[in-house]
Amino acid sequence: MRLDDLVQEHYERMSASDRRVWQYICRHKEECRKMTLHELADACEVSHTTVSRFLQLIGMDGYNDFKAFLKWDSFRPPVFNERSIEENSFNLNRTISSIQQADCSELFYRMEHARGIYAYGSGAVQKSAAKAMKGYLLLAKKLLHVIEGAEERIMAMQQMSEGDVVFLFSLSGNNSAMNEYARKLKDSGMYLTAICQDGANELSKLCHFCLPFFTQKIDIDSHGLSFHSSAGMLLIAEILMLKYTAYQAARHRGALSLE
Repeated sequence: MRLDDLVQEHYERMSASDRRVWQYICRHKEECRKMTLHELADACEVSHTTVSRFLQLIGMDGYNDFKAFLKWDSFRPPVFNERSIEENSFNLNRTISSIQQADCSELFYRMEHARGIYAYGSGAVQKSAAKAMKGYLLLAKKLLHVIEGAEERIMAMQQMSEGDVVFLFSLSGNNSAMNEYARKLKDSGMYLTAICQDGANELSKLCHFCLPFFTQKIDIDSHGLSFHSSAGMLLIAEILMLKYTAYQAARHRGALSLE
């Protein structure tokens, strides 16, 4: 049963003060969800005992019951477009195809000759992708240093040498702090690879090389909850390691053939 139904059921028994309380609640349900009992009483310009009496009149055991009814009243059935599953799968396949076809020979040459390889992510998911890449590259016998936090960004730059390779993970490619860091790295002679969503963005322009992933906004419910799929970053990290391993094997075969 909704709050309005409870009030309607007991409306004839309400006093003028009760109706005053209800008029305020009815017009300010969203604000009331965040109010304490005393705050609601002050807003209605009545005592807190008047509010409590009103709640008892409509059949509630206490203020917590009232807050629960307000929450239920605000609930809207989830709205989810099932095509989002198909679209997201399509974008993941596009990402796989893109990294498969990408010519990474310049990047791999730089990785082979760099004194250090680094990765930095602008958010929690991006940092997770950077750490995943570290694990993958260990399989290819390459050490990657994951940079975490503002202080580590400064410390890492002090340790870097010209020609070191830096992977920059970003969702939009337009994170101002990330892009400012990219400019400083580029000015210091680092070789930058952006891993960010496909499209025109600042990071892809700043970096020497870009490995894009494809994504789109996915609406989860009718309350405005949404997200952009970032699974493409993990796919790129894994497939890049496999391509790098193939590159190493080809170089080894070439060296053997020259002997």
